[in-house]
Amino acid sequence: MPHRRYPTFISVLVFTVLLALPARASFAAEAQKPVVAQAAAPARAALVGYWESYMRKDPHVSRFKETGTAGVYDFKTDFFPYDGRLKLLNAVVTKAEDSYYPGLYSGIVEVELMDAKPDFFKKYAASYGAWTRQNYFYFDAKKNVWFPSTEWSTYTMDLKGGGTIYKAAPWQRLAASWGPWVFYCVLILGLLVFARRANKRVWSHNTRALEEQQRGLAMVEESQRIQKEQTELLKEILATLKKK
Repeated sequence: MPHRRYPTFISVLVFTVLLALPARASFAAEAQKPVVAQAAAPARAALVGYWESYMRKDPHVSRFKETGTAGVYDFKTDFFPYDGRLKLLNAVVTKAEDSYYPGLYSGIVEVELMDAKPDFFKKYAASYGAWTRQNYFYFDAKKNVWFPSTEWSTYTMDLKGGGTIYKAAPWQRLAASWGPWVFYCVLILGLLVFARRANKRVWSHNTRALEEQQRGLAMVEESQRIQKEQTELLKEILATLKKK
Protein backbone atom coordinates (compact mmCIF):
# COMPACT_ATOMS: atom_id res chain seq x y z
CA MET A 1 0.00 0.00 0.00
CA PRO A 2 1.63 3.34 -1.01
CA HIS A 3 2.45 5.72 1.82
CA ARG A 4 0.07 8.69 1.96
CA ARG A 5 1.84 12.06 1.70
CA TYR A 6 0.77 14.96 3.93
CA PRO A 7 1.67 18.65 3.45
CA THR A 8 4.53 19.58 5.72
CA PHE A 9 4.28 22.44 8.17
CA ILE A 10 6.73 24.59 6.19
CA SER A 11 4.86 24.14 2.89
CA VAL A 12 1.54 24.99 4.56
CA LEU A 13 3.03 28.10 6.14
CA VAL A 14 4.55 29.24 2.84
CA PHE A 15 1.23 28.70 1.05
CA THR A 16 -0.65 30.77 3.65
CA VAL A 17 1.87 33.62 3.46
CA LEU A 18 1.68 33.66 -0.35
CA LEU A 19 -2.12 33.73 -0.11
CA ALA A 20 -2.01 36.79 2.15
CA LEU A 21 0.59 38.73 0.13
CA PRO A 22 -1.79 40.11 -2.58
CA ALA A 23 -4.17 41.56 0.01
CA ARG A 24 -1.33 43.12 2.00
CA ALA A 25 0.22 44.53 -1.17
CA SER A 26 -3.09 46.08 -2.17
CA PHE A 27 -3.59 47.69 1.23
CA ALA A 28 0.02 48.90 1.23
CA ALA A 29 -0.43 50.47 -2.19
CA GLU A 30 -3.58 52.19 -0.95
CA ALA A 31 -1.72 53.50 2.10
CA GLN A 32 1.11 54.87 -0.07
CA LYS A 33 -1.19 57.03 -2.19
CA PRO A 34 -0.42 60.75 -2.01
CA VAL A 35 -2.05 62.40 0.98
CA VAL A 36 -4.63 64.95 -0.06
CA ALA A 37 -4.70 68.17 1.93
CA GLN A 38 -7.50 68.11 4.46
CA ALA A 39 -10.24 70.69 4.26
CA ALA A 40 -10.39 73.21 7.07
CA ALA A 41 -12.32 72.21 10.16
CA PRO A 42 -15.66 73.97 10.66
CA ALA A 43 -15.83 76.71 13.24
CA ARG A 44 -17.50 76.21 16.61
CA ALA A 45 -20.09 78.83 15.66
CA ALA A 46 -21.09 76.71 12.66
CA LEU A 47 -21.73 73.73 14.93
CA VAL A 48 -23.79 75.83 17.33
CA GLY A 49 -25.80 77.26 14.44
CA TYR A 50 -26.57 73.81 13.06
CA TRP A 51 -27.48 72.55 16.52
CA GLU A 52 -29.93 75.44 17.00
CA SER A 53 -31.51 74.71 13.64
CA TYR A 54 -31.69 71.00 14.46
CA MET A 55 -33.40 71.74 17.80
CA ARG A 56 -36.01 73.97 16.17
CA LYS A 57 -36.85 71.22 13.62
CA ASP A 58 -37.09 68.49 16.27
CA PRO A 59 -40.74 67.33 16.37
CA HIS A 60 -40.40 66.69 20.11
CA VAL A 61 -39.42 70.32 20.78
CA SER A 62 -42.38 72.69 21.04
CA ARG A 63 -40.36 75.77 22.08
CA PHE A 64 -36.76 76.73 21.52
CA LYS A 65 -35.79 80.38 21.51
CA GLU A 66 -32.99 82.57 22.76
CA THR A 67 -33.28 84.50 25.99
CA GLY A 68 -31.56 87.69 27.01
CA THR A 69 -28.60 85.68 28.36
CA ALA A 70 -25.99 84.41 25.93
CA GLY A 71 -26.04 80.63 25.55
CA VAL A 72 -29.33 80.23 27.45
CA TYR A 73 -32.52 79.19 25.67
CA ASP A 74 -36.19 78.91 26.57
CA PHE A 75 -36.84 75.23 25.97
CA LYS A 76 -39.80 72.86 26.10
CA THR A 77 -39.95 69.25 24.94
CA ASP A 78 -42.15 66.18 25.27
CA PHE A 79 -39.21 63.79 24.91
CA PHE A 80 -39.29 64.01 28.69
CA PRO A 81 -41.35 66.37 30.83
CA TYR A 82 -39.36 69.59 30.85
CA ASP A 83 -40.27 73.24 30.40
CA GLY A 84 -37.55 75.70 31.37
CA ARG A 85 -34.12 77.05 30.59
CA LEU A 86 -31.53 75.17 28.53
CA LYS A 87 -27.90 76.27 28.83
CA LEU A 88 -25.25 75.60 26.20
CA LEU A 89 -22.21 74.44 28.15
CA ASN A 90 -19.80 73.40 25.42
CA ALA A 91 -19.50 72.82 21.68
CA VAL A 92 -16.42 71.18 20.23
CA VAL A 93 -15.38 70.08 16.73
CA THR A 94 -12.78 67.35 16.21
CA LYS A 95 -11.42 65.33 13.30
CA ALA A 96 -13.12 61.95 12.97
CA GLU A 97 -9.94 59.86 13.00
CA ASP A 98 -11.77 56.52 12.97
CA SER A 99 -13.37 57.13 9.57
CA TYR A 100 -12.16 55.99 6.13
CA TYR A 101 -13.69 59.11 4.66
CA PRO A 102 -11.27 62.07 4.51
CA GLY A 103 -12.62 65.45 5.48
CA LEU A 104 -15.07 64.16 8.08
CA TYR A 105 -15.37 65.97 11.42
CA SER A 106 -17.46 65.25 14.49
CA GLY A 107 -19.24 67.83 16.62
CA ILE A 108 -20.42 67.46 20.21
CA VAL A 109 -22.81 69.80 22.00
CA GLU A 110 -23.16 69.64 25.79
CA VAL A 111 -26.07 71.29 27.55
CA GLU A 112 -27.62 71.71 30.98
CA LEU A 113 -31.28 71.70 31.97
CA MET A 114 -31.08 74.60 34.40
CA ASP A 115 -34.58 74.22 35.87
CA ALA A 116 -34.61 70.44 36.25
CA LYS A 117 -35.72 69.20 39.67
CA PRO A 118 -33.21 67.31 41.84
CA ASP A 119 -34.83 63.93 41.11
CA PHE A 120 -35.29 64.62 37.37
CA PHE A 121 -32.22 62.73 36.14
CA LYS A 122 -33.04 59.74 38.31
CA LYS A 123 -36.63 59.54 37.05
CA TYR A 124 -35.86 60.14 33.38
CA ALA A 125 -32.32 58.76 33.10
CA ALA A 126 -33.08 56.61 30.04
CA SER A 127 -34.95 59.23 28.02
CA TYR A 128 -32.47 61.96 28.96
CA GLY A 129 -29.55 59.74 27.93
CA ALA A 130 -31.19 58.99 24.57
CA TRP A 131 -31.85 62.68 24.06
CA THR A 132 -28.24 63.71 24.75
CA ARG A 133 -27.05 61.26 22.08
CA GLN A 134 -28.89 63.42 19.57
CA ASN A 135 -26.39 66.19 20.27
CA TYR A 136 -23.64 64.39 18.31
CA PHE A 137 -23.13 65.57 14.73
CA TYR A 138 -20.87 65.10 11.72
CA PHE A 139 -19.55 67.59 9.19
CA ASP A 140 -18.55 66.65 5.64
CA ALA A 141 -15.89 69.21 4.71
CA LYS A 142 -15.95 68.19 1.02
CA LYS A 143 -19.68 68.83 0.68
CA ASN A 144 -19.81 71.48 3.40
CA VAL A 145 -22.81 69.89 5.11
CA TRP A 146 -23.69 68.96 8.69
CA PHE A 147 -25.78 65.90 9.56
CA PRO A 148 -26.78 64.23 12.87
CA SER A 149 -25.09 61.06 14.05
CA THR A 150 -28.44 59.26 13.81
CA GLU A 151 -28.15 59.56 10.01
CA TRP A 152 -24.59 58.21 9.85
CA SER A 153 -25.56 54.82 8.36
CA THR A 154 -27.72 56.37 5.63
CA TYR A 155 -25.07 58.96 4.83
CA THR A 156 -22.25 56.42 4.50
CA MET A 157 -24.40 54.27 2.23
CA ASP A 158 -24.89 57.28 -0.04
CA LEU A 159 -21.15 57.98 0.01
CA LYS A 160 -20.34 54.37 -0.90
CA GLY A 161 -22.78 54.57 -3.78
CA GLY A 162 -20.93 57.62 -5.06
CA GLY A 163 -17.56 55.95 -4.70
CA THR A 164 -16.15 58.60 -2.35
CA ILE A 165 -15.24 56.13 0.39
CA TYR A 166 -12.45 53.63 -0.14
CA LYS A 167 -14.02 50.26 -0.91
CA ALA A 168 -11.89 47.14 -0.83
CA ALA A 169 -12.50 44.43 -3.39
CA PRO A 170 -14.64 41.51 -2.19
CA TRP A 171 -11.67 39.16 -2.10
CA GLN A 172 -9.71 41.75 -0.07
CA ARG A 173 -12.51 42.04 2.49
CA LEU A 174 -12.75 38.25 2.57
CA ALA A 175 -8.99 37.91 3.06
CA ALA A 176 -8.97 40.56 5.79
CA SER A 177 -11.89 38.93 7.62
CA TRP A 178 -11.08 35.25 7.23
CA GLY A 179 -7.34 35.33 6.51
CA PRO A 180 -6.22 35.07 10.16
CA TRP A 181 -8.72 32.29 10.87
CA VAL A 182 -7.61 30.36 7.79
CA PHE A 183 -3.99 30.82 8.82
CA TYR A 184 -4.60 29.49 12.34
CA CYS A 185 -6.71 26.60 11.08
CA VAL A 186 -4.03 25.62 8.55
CA LEU A 187 -1.38 26.01 11.25
CA ILE A 188 -3.29 23.75 13.63
CA LEU A 189 -3.91 21.24 10.83
CA GLY A 190 -0.20 21.24 10.00
CA LEU A 191 0.71 20.67 13.64
CA LEU A 192 -1.80 17.82 13.90
CA VAL A 193 -0.42 16.18 10.76
CA PHE A 194 3.13 16.65 12.03
CA ALA A 195 2.21 15.16 15.42
CA ARG A 196 0.43 12.25 13.75
CA ARG A 197 3.44 11.40 11.62
CA ALA A 198 5.75 11.75 14.61
CA ASN A 199 3.51 9.44 16.66
CA LYS A 200 3.52 6.90 13.84
CA ARG A 201 7.31 6.94 13.76
CA VAL A 202 7.50 6.52 17.54
CA TRP A 203 4.93 3.71 17.46
CA SER A 204 6.79 1.97 14.65
CA HIS A 205 10.08 2.26 16.57
CA ASN A 206 8.47 0.90 19.74
CA THR A 207 6.92 -1.97 17.80
CA ARG A 208 10.29 -2.96 16.33
CA ALA A 209 11.90 -2.71 19.78
CA LEU A 210 9.19 -4.94 21.24
CA GLU A 211 9.69 -7.50 18.48
CA GLU A 212 13.44 -7.50 19.11
CA GLN A 213 12.81 -7.95 22.82
CA GLN A 214 10.46 -10.85 22.16
CA ARG A 215 13.02 -12.51 19.89
CA GLY A 216 15.66 -12.03 22.60
CA LEU A 217 13.40 -13.63 25.20
CA ALA A 218 12.71 -16.55 22.85
CA MET A 219 16.45 -17.07 22.38
CA VAL A 220 16.98 -17.02 26.16
CA GLU A 221 14.19 -19.55 26.66
CA GLU A 222 15.67 -21.78 23.96
CA SER A 223 19.11 -21.52 25.56
CA GLN A 224 17.66 -22.45 28.94
CA ARG A 225 15.87 -25.44 27.41
CA ILE A 226 19.07 -26.72 25.79
CA GLN A 227 21.01 -26.18 29.02
CA LYS A 228 18.37 -28.13 30.94
CA GLU A 229 18.54 -31.00 28.44
CA GLN A 230 22.32 -31.07 28.73
CA THR A 231 22.06 -31.12 32.51
CA GLU A 232 19.64 -34.04 32.40
CA LEU A 233 21.95 -35.89 29.99
CA LEU A 234 24.93 -35.42 32.31
CA LYS A 235 22.90 -36.72 35.25
CA GLU A 236 22.03 -39.87 33.26
CA ILE A 237 25.68 -40.42 32.32
CA LEU A 238 26.82 -40.04 35.93
CA ALA A 239 24.13 -42.44 37.11
CA THR A 240 25.22 -45.02 34.54
CA LEU A 241 28.88 -44.70 35.57
CA LYS A 242 28.03 -45.22 39.24
CA LYS A 243 26.21 -48.45 38.47
CA LYS A 244 29.29 -49.83 36.80
